[in-house]
Amino acid sequence: MTFSVRVICLAIVFSLLALISPRAEAGSLLEHTASHSEIELLLENTALKPGEINWLAVSISPRDGWHSYWQNAGDSGAAPVFNWTLPQGITAGVALFGAPTRIPYAHLMNYGFNGSSALLIPFTVDTDFQGDAAEITVNGEWLVCEEICVPQVGDWQLTIPVNSQAGSDLVVSGLFGAARADLPSLAYWDAAMSVSKATSVLTVFADASELEGLVEAYFYPAHEGFADYAAKQAWRETEHGLVLEIPRSTYGEEAQNAAGVLELKFAASPTLRLALEPEFAGVVVAEAPDGSTASTTNVALIPLWQAALFAFLGGIILNLMPCVFPILSLKAFAFVKANYKTAKNRRMEGWAYTFGIWISFMAIVAVLVALRSGGAAIGWGFQMQDPIFVGLLALLMVLVSLSLAGVFTIQLGIEGSGQELASREGLQGSFFKGVLATLVATPCTAPLMAPAIGFALTQPIHIVILVFSLLALGLALPFLLLSYSARLASLMPKPGLWMEKVKQGLAFPMLATAAWLVYVFVLQAGAAAMLGLLLSAILIGFGVWLWGQSSSAVGRSIAALIVAVSITGTVYVSVDPTPPGQVEDSSILPYTASGLETLRAGGTPVFVYFTAEWCITCKVNEQVALYRDETQAAFKSKGIQVMKGDWTNRNDEIARVLVQHGRAGVPLYLYFPKDGGKVIVLPAVLTVSTIVDIL
Repeated sequence: MTFSVRVICLAIVFSLLALISPRAEAGSLLEHTASHSEIELLLENTALKPGEINWLAVSISPRDGWHSYWQNAGDSGAAPVFNWTLPQGITAGVALFGAPTRIPYAHLMNYGFNGSSALLIPFTVDTDFQGDAAEITVNGEWLVCEEICVPQVGDWQLTIPVNSQAGSDLVVSGLFGAARADLPSLAYWDAAMSVSKATSVLTVFADASELEGLVEAYFYPAHEGFADYAAKQAWRETEHGLVLEIPRSTYGEEAQNAAGVLELKFAASPTLRLALEPEFAGVVVAEAPDGSTASTTNVALIPLWQAALFAFLGGIILNLMPCVFPILSLKAFAFVKANYKTAKNRRMEGWAYTFGIWISFMAIVAVLVALRSGGAAIGWGFQMQDPIFVGLLALLMVLVSLSLAGVFTIQLGIEGSGQELASREGLQGSFFKGVLATLVATPCTAPLMAPAIGFALTQPIHIVILVFSLLALGLALPFLLLSYSARLASLMPKPGLWMEKVKQGLAFPMLATAAWLVYVFVLQAGAAAMLGLLLSAILIGFGVWLWGQSSSAVGRSIAALIVAVSITGTVYVSVDPTPPGQVEDSSILPYTASGLETLRAGGTPVFVYFTAEWCITCKVNEQVALYRDETQAAFKSKGIQVMKGDWTNRNDEIARVLVQHGRAGVPLYLYFPKDGGKVIVLPAVLTVSTIVDIL
């Protein structure tokens, strides 16, 4: 063999060896060709500099038409993994990935990179590092795919110089610049993520002007458990900013960190890819099945059958709550007259009462779901946070009481109207008694109701309707069953003049309800607004009385005008509410998330109670358990700081806490043990022993 042939053969051999083994060139620590990709490791400086962060890039270049994967690969695939064996004094940080793209395959959705991509990895060298070089071992595994997927692996030994005088390597500076340009920008908006069993809801608090021209929004979660990757993400703009609803897989119970990349495409502006770190509320939780034991965050939701049972039983128990008593007295009065009605009439009135409750629940739920889907942070009893609604409801209670007392009687030829319908017999009267029962029941939360409502409001609309229908049926059930009891009707006393006295007496529970509503109204809208409400009550009472006394069109027109002016006046004085009242005890701190965090960071145990002035259950718990001497002594002896979250008026921060703990409304009681212990959720109905035992 001639010399020239030997040279050619040796060149071919060395070329083949170069393809299957690492090779280092200027500006590169390592170049390696695997079966379906090439990988290169590059150091940004000419050497590692002690006392500084040194950046190393891992560039992955699959074959044409193939792709590699992001840190969350989506439905299939795998993120690249590099394990470093480092000498003492050198540490490696978390790899930074570029912004991913969506890579659909059949019914799956993957996240990754078409073509070349680079990971940036920070290395820190101690200032007292000994030696002129660092011996580093790296083991790499990465996956590249087209129609099929091929794992790629490599094990390498690197010797990297260490020099405090090292400068930037101009050969690789362009690659590092491109890699940094591919990184998602740090988001300049705050964001929050709440997660239910079926959906993750991301709220980005951006101004409407910043979202002008937005045509598409998509969120890439960096961790598993937040998304059904192949499902369509729905987005909308609300008064709070941008809201994305991300369908969630049933297996995704392990959601822990809500970080990710938000991709915003605009009609006439460049696409934004922003790194988000949303405030994570955790997976919505439920109260323990027996309604009495404590639970912690990030546990699974209750199943549908349990939510349905809790709603039904909670509706029955709601009949025993004090807020419903005035309406029950009206219905009880109707049953006093049951012995001269036919069985058919009794049953029809029972169903009319039930239908009045059901249709009212559906109306409230429809508004609640619509407002929540629009981004409003509201929950059960939300209408009681509106002073306009509270004021108008107070006027209605006054009118019902005046009608029961016999101050006026309106005849329109159809058994009456408005409040008169609720005080008369017949189907319409029963229906409006059901409506009134619902209106005054919503500030109450009976035992078992909280987890049922919290579950329902995270589910599709047909589940929402089912759960709230069972709640309505539970509330109506006692009188519905009584309407079918002929024996009960026969036991009722005979009608007589005494019944008129009973009817008049029932006016006073209604007035007590009106007084309570005025109290709530004052806390929401202030003392000046209360004066306007009381004047409106007097005027509207006069107007309705004048209507009953007048037979001419002119007289009734004047009466109608007075009523209209009174209602308008109530709305007018309610539109500028003042903040709710201050915490009564100076030792009780008003709740803020930052305040709670500060106390916990200092090792202080904290008891937080979330309440509202319109919440009857809350007020009862406070009087029979929270404010008792034994409870206060327990707080003091254990050094527990008490915080009060007042939800009398709307408060988004409190609403997020309620959602975090699977509640749709107050009350909610949380105990945070000292030194960072897990939060304990107390039951919705408290006793002194319940609190003291948990403390």
